[in-house]
Amino acid sequence: MVAPESRNPFEASSFTRYWIASITAGVGLGIQTVTVPLYLRDRVELDERAAAIAAALVVQNLPGALLALVGGVVADRVARWRILVRTYLLVGLVSGVYVALASDPGSAIWPVFPLAALVGSAAAFTNPARQSMVPQLVSRPQLQNGVIFANMGTMAALQFLGPSVAGLGIDMLGLAAAFGLQALLLLAAAQLFSGVRTPVTSDGSEAALASLRAGLQYVRPRPDLRALLLLGTVVGVFFIGPFTVTIPILVPDWFGASDKWVGFLFGSFGAGVLVGSIGLMRLPEKRRGRSVILANLAGGLILCALSQSRSLPLTAGLLFVWGIGAAVFMNYVIVLLQTRAEDAMMGRVMSMYSLAFFGSIPLGYAQAGWVTTQFGIEATLLSSGVVSAAIGVACLFGLRSVRALD
Repeated sequence: MVAPESRNPFEASSFTRYWIASITAGVGLGIQTVTVPLYLRDRVELDERAAAIAAALVVQNLPGALLALVGGVVADRVARWRILVRTYLLVGLVSGVYVALASDPGSAIWPVFPLAALVGSAAAFTNPARQSMVPQLVSRPQLQNGVIFANMGTMAALQFLGPSVAGLGIDMLGLAAAFGLQALLLLAAAQLFSGVRTPVTSDGSEAALASLRAGLQYVRPRPDLRALLLLGTVVGVFFIGPFTVTIPILVPDWFGASDKWVGFLFGSFGAGVLVGSIGLMRLPEKRRGRSVILANLAGGLILCALSQSRSLPLTAGLLFVWGIGAAVFMNYVIVLLQTRAEDAMMGRVMSMYSLAFFGSIPLGYAQAGWVTTQFGIEATLLSSGVVSAAIGVACLFGLRSVRALD
């Protein structure tokens, strides 16, 4: 009998370096999820906080949406490690500019918007390159665990380690120091990715526009791929937008707590992502499509519960549980996309996922900022929860192309 191939992705040394680099970058970007909103919050009037934070987040994510498909074409035509080195260098330099801004309590908020646009433009190339890199580093039996480990490390760093470090660092050393650490981590990530060499999957002979068209034509007759991409938009509009806009405001307004709790609440969600990702590695590879839909439904119900919580421990607990569901959704969607797409099309398929996911996030920020300004935090969380739960129920009974996937 032939022994089964190992499912351990860390047997590939290049994957190990990729994983460490992803965690380093994730911590840096996770710090940014706290530092930039707090920079804005403390420099505008009370009734302008939600609008200012939402506007900056829209500006940051809009270029990622507009350039997402271009980023996928580039990821298939340029060595992906080169893309990551250049984009993380750029974002690290932007973080250095924030250090100077945060050192002056009276500095204006307008520089945040062009800086956010630069970060968002870099993300349009970073995300498809990083996500489509894993199949180049591991064998087919190692792919699911490779994707889960990669997402687990990135999301734990982005949603748990980074925000927690930011919250504590801001309380102890101030906002400028947190921005400085963010810059150092992103520059270190660029250096680490420079050692993860991967081949180019396309010879570049096809014109860029034709390459983009070929990617769209590849997905068009595939209802499973189309449905998975469509589900990514629900997360951006109804989960990430309301969550990111409201947390920096509800901590002082609802709980009267210090800024470290902004980081801890983001971190509670990230801890759930970490625990959920670890649990997924012990589960058999089946019913993943149904699990994606159920995770979406559960997220909507948790948002409704968050809208009624006035206890910090309960809020943290709900966010932890929500993070477990988010781990199921994020990992399984990416695994299902990558196991069904050809390697030559992988960058373009993942760029379409980036377009669906990141393209919907500005809408989420905009609707959360407007609803919060007009009706308050509770209305934002409750309305988003009700709509997303209803979408989950509809998909559970009507979206067979995803529900039947293993």
